[in-house]
Amino acid sequence: MSAELGPDFRWGIVTRRSMLNSDGTEGSTRRQEQAVHAHLKANDMGRVVAVYSDIASAYKEGAKRPDFENALLDLRAGRIDGIAVWKIDRLVRRTNQYRRVLDILEESGGRLFSLVEGIDTAAEGASRAITNIVLSILVSLAEMESENTSDRVLLMQQERARMGLVQRSSCRPFGHTDDWSEVVLEEAALIREAAERVLKGEGIRTIARDWDRRGIKTLKGNPWHHATIRGVLASARLVGKREYGGAVFDYGDVPPILDEDTWARVRDVLENRVAPNPAGPKGQRLLTGIVLCGRCDAPLVGNVNKYGKQTYQCRKRGSQPNACGGVQVLAERVDERVGQEVVGWLSDRRNVTSLMRQHAKGAELEALHARQQELNESLLVLAQALNPPAGKPRMHIDVYWAEVDRIEAEREQLSRRLAVTREAALLAETLSEEWAPETWASKPVEWKRAIISLVTERIEVSPELRGPVGSGVFGNRFDPERVKIKFAA
Repeated sequence: MSAELGPDFRWGIVTRRSMLNSDGTEGSTRRQEQAVHAHLKANDMGRVVAVYSDIASAYKEGAKRPDFENALLDLRAGRIDGIAVWKIDRLVRRTNQYRRVLDILEESGGRLFSLVEGIDTAAEGASRAITNIVLSILVSLAEMESENTSDRVLLMQQERARMGLVQRSSCRPFGHTDDWSEVVLEEAALIREAAERVLKGEGIRTIARDWDRRGIKTLKGNPWHHATIRGVLASARLVGKREYGGAVFDYGDVPPILDEDTWARVRDVLENRVAPNPAGPKGQRLLTGIVLCGRCDAPLVGNVNKYGKQTYQCRKRGSQPNACGGVQVLAERVDERVGQEVVGWLSDRRNVTSLMRQHAKGAELEALHARQQELNESLLVLAQALNPPAGKPRMHIDVYWAEVDRIEAEREQLSRRLAVTREAALLAETLSEEWAPETWASKPVEWKRAIISLVTERIEVSPELRGPVGSGVFGNRFDPERVKIKFAA
């Protein structure tokens, strides 16, 4: 049975847009939120305590929609009573998604409301049956629309390829001007240099490192990556052609940078060359981004040392330009040390139950929801102040955006705190286990990462005191005291 509407009914608004604008902005999700929130408020349907927003396709299989998943988790856990959307296709565009949402609604006694279609799944009797039929039809139509759009785009791209028309993007291609009609001489010279070096047997990783040392950047100002160089050299654009659907078409007015024989030989070399993987096996390591450098506090990342051993290393990178680079340690040893400590902590059920109480549904969650509601109401008031009724002064646009930025920053902080509350449900799973190193080893990496993030406040690795700098090894020994773990109170 769905919760009854009223002042205490807790709504979560789900918004979505497929992609950002070419300048990296979008306003659709904000407009969706404002329209739905205004309707719920005007009709005394309850309070908005959470907003879930994704920029992703609802049709493409495998598209990541973390906030959509969070909304379903919160509905199932009873943190919200219902989901409200501007339009059904903002929520789902596939019938299998719809069936999943419906199952969770039935399981949790939750409610789904759609503003545009006027749908409310909590309607009783025959109206409820009709609502479900209408919902099913709407989702089927959304799925058909996505399929038809995909077919139309495919036909358009095929036609453009046959006509030799340029398919431009938001960033011009390296080596050609914005309209692709001329060669940029300095960049074309670099492409020819890279092609010649590849044909002489040089690796594209070496080329990328050399360009980085020479201060050569991509068009977005980033260092060159081997995969980016590979993509440029493999592009048929370099010979004034376009590949599409397994066929090659001539561009009408795109000047070549390489001759076709050179380009074909470069492609053959790249296709036959197996690129080494210096980062070791694929997949995220247990403590990447969790364990910190004991000298500068930067998160350590995975690497491989000169002996082929996996390590965690403090390394300068775009997100951590001030990293000191002074810590490197064998990953296997750190994982083992942390695993032993976490197993010991989980084995004392008093630790788990105490931490669960901190994250339990109650006063803390209600306080978070109350503050979320205040911030959501403030955004609604701001929107009305920007478009006031006749005769009332309009808020200055700079003041509006300054207030919106402030509110959004606090909403983001609250969302992070709610995320911890959401993930704390994993702690309940640990109470049913008899913890031993073998039990811990059998768990998936992502599950272990989530548990470590919940039960620890800080994990750091200090620089080694003697031995080769950065090796993390004392002869054949590892000093476990370098790994310092602070558990949650």
